[in-house]
This record gives sequence, C-alpha cells and structure tokens, in this order.
Amino acid sequence: MTDTVPTSKIKRTLSTGKIAVKMGTRQLEFMIKKPFLSKENQQISRGKKDGENARTLFNGLSLLRGTALKAGQLLSIEGGYLPDGFQKELEKSYNQVPPINRALARKIITNNFNAPPEAVFGSFESTAFAAASLGQVHRAIAKTGQDLAVKIQYPDISQTISNDIRILKTLLRPMPEYPVLQTALDEIREVLLNETDYEKESQNIAYFRSHLTHKRVIIPKVYPDLTGRTVLSMSLIKGQVLNEWLKTDPDRESRTLIAQTLHDIFVQGFYGLRQIHADPNPGNFLITDDLKIGLIDFGCIRSFDDSFIDLYQSLIRTGFSRDKKKVSHLLYRLKLISPELDPVICDEMIELFMEIGQWFAALFKEETFDFGANPDFMERGKQIGLQMHRFRKHIRHITPEFIFLDRTRYGLIKLFERMRVKIKIQSKYENSSI
Repeated sequence: MTDTVPTSKIKRTLSTGKIAVKMGTRQLEFMIKKPFLSKENQQISRGKKDGENARTLFNGLSLLRGTALKAGQLLSIEGGYLPDGFQKELEKSYNQVPPINRALARKIITNNFNAPPEAVFGSFESTAFAAASLGQVHRAIAKTGQDLAVKIQYPDISQTISNDIRILKTLLRPMPEYPVLQTALDEIREVLLNETDYEKESQNIAYFRSHLTHKRVIIPKVYPDLTGRTVLSMSLIKGQVLNEWLKTDPDRESRTLIAQTLHDIFVQGFYGLRQIHADPNPGNFLITDDLKIGLIDFGCIRSFDDSFIDLYQSLIRTGFSRDKKKVSHLLYRLKLISPELDPVICDEMIELFMEIGQWFAALFKEETFDFGANPDFMERGKQIGLQMHRFRKHIRHITPEFIFLDRTRYGLIKLFERMRVKIKIQSKYENSSI
C-alpha cells in the first residue's frame, strides 16, 4: 500500500484504466472459452473470473480511495446488482481499507496542531483500527483521561473528488440513464465535499447528539480542542460494526431490537428532525454489548424542507391506493414524468410507478412486516424496477433529495432483509389508515 493518493485527473484516469484493462481481459478470456465449456464448467470459470475481478476492483479502489472507493460502498449497499463475489469484496470497503503508514498519520496530526501526537494526546496509537473511503480512525487517550476515536483525513483527498466525478461522468455519459446519473453524481460530489469538512461534521454530531433522543442510540461527543481541519477527535464508542456483529449469529430477539432501532432512527430523523444520517453502510453502526447502536460518521447528512417531506409522505400514502390521478400529480412534482412526454408512454410509466407503489406499500399493510418470511422482498421490487429500464431515456430529471432518501431507505431495508427480522415499519407519519 502506497502512502500517496493519486490526485491529478490524469493519474486517476490512468489508474482506473489499468483496472478496466485487467477486468476486461479476464472477461474476454472467459467469453472465448465459454462455447467450449460445459454448463458446469462455465459456472466454475465464471466464478473464478468474478472472484479475480472483484479482488482487482477492490485493490484498485483501495489505492484510489476517495470518490472511487465511496462508489464501491454505494454499490455494495444497493446489492442485487453485482455477482456475489463482487458484493463480498466491496463490503470490505466499510472498514478494511489498507491504512496509510504511521509516519504520514503522525505528519497529519503535527500539521493540524503544530505539535506531534505525543504532545497533543495523553497517548496515541499510531496504527489505525478502522479505515474507510476518506479517512481512518486511531485510538487515543486525551490528557484529561477520556478514551478517544481520532479520525484523520487522507492527504489531498478533497482534491480528488471533483476529478473523480468528472471521470465517472465521462464513463457513464453513453448510458441511457445518464441524465438521472448526472444528478446523482452532482449530489454525491456535494456530499463527499461535505465529508471532508470536519468542522461541519462536528456541528452535525452536536446537533444529533442534542436532538436525536432515543434510549438505544449512542452518539459520540466531539472534543473541539483536539479537532482540526483534517483531524476529528470524538469519544470512543466500544462495539462491533454491524457486519461483524451479525457474524456472531445473534438471536432473533437481539436482531429485531437492533433493526427496529435503526428504523426508528430513520423515521425520527426524517419526519422529526428534517435530517437523516444518509449513509446506511453497516460500518457506520456499532453494536455494543448491551445492544445499543453507536451511530458514527456524520459527514453524510441530508436535510429536507417541509415541502419535500409532505410530498414524500403523500407518495407513501398514495401507494396504498389506485388513485391514478393523485399518483400522476405526485410524479410530476417529483419530476419523474414531464408534461412533454408522449401520452401513451406517460400512461405506461404511471401504471408501472403505481405497481412499484403497491409493492412498497406491503411494508405498511400490517402492524409488523416479517422480512424473514419475505426474503425476496427487495428482489421482487428489483424485478418491477427493471421494467422501468425501457423508459429510462424519458426520465430527464429527478428531485435530488429523492435520490438520497431512496438510497438510504432501501439500504436499511436490505439490512433488515439480511437480518431476517420482523419489525414495525408503520408509523404515525406513514400509516395507511390515516
């Protein structure tokens, strides 16, 4: 692992080009051999190819870090769109990214405080215990005795973000979905730039610590005197990241308690605070011994105004009905359909959106929804969604807030499905009977 992150557009383009060549070569070799292989050997060969390409992709994204690695995280959160080998490999991006070396970490601390780590902290572990797309985390003890988690930002990471977005836009421009993808990429750029602003993240933490009142949620405390431009010091929350906790095979009652808490956090944040923790990757949730959730990484926070929340609430409630006129009106306001559309195409799109609404409404029909008894819930939704591909060129715009809200909520539902839990999705905000 090198200690520098490629920052120039040319260097990062060359890096991604090398990844693409390696993966493309393996794909070509597989396609050449495929006609001469039995179905069983095709499966074996495809699995080997996917595994090798998955490792190539993860290693490449780990080197690039920044936006490139974040894209890997988002792909793994969505799930269902990648072979299993890719899915498992990309999940490493949650907390297994190779760290920068000790000397560079020391230099970052020194640059922020004009003093080495031993002068700033009572003690500082030079080896990171967690790493992600934009930074890594070290254990430390404040001179006043508090246990700390100290997040340091990778050098020059903010410079790579705009370059990466430009590269991704170039790669995706030929796709029919590009107009929607362009909106999503612009939103991702804004979010990532916000994630490099540790002063803003400190404010986010303070806000949620004061306003998100849930007895089973722990939010860290920020130590301003030990926080700088690229260093953020917080109280240490001891626990296992959600992925690792699930590997311990917790009982159904424990899984249900954790899943219900995650859902309640989303509902209270969105409808109560008008803000959500918009990055539902499992690495952002720490499970403590007493089954509380440590909520970490507040760089990706999304705010919503009252008009959007009212619109989304109406969309959820309308999903329970077959009121085509009302659905059509909401879709226009969300910019998912436009007045310029051919009436026949517009009608077909509205019908399909209504089918998606009926699928999603199943979550709210009963007091609780059993994901264990419906392990294919998201797969059913995906199959309906795939029918929308024939209309992709007609979706020219989409409300940016909807993109992040949709990704956050579906990311959580994927977790619930994986956890095989039965939880209450209904709330006073979305109950079909209201």
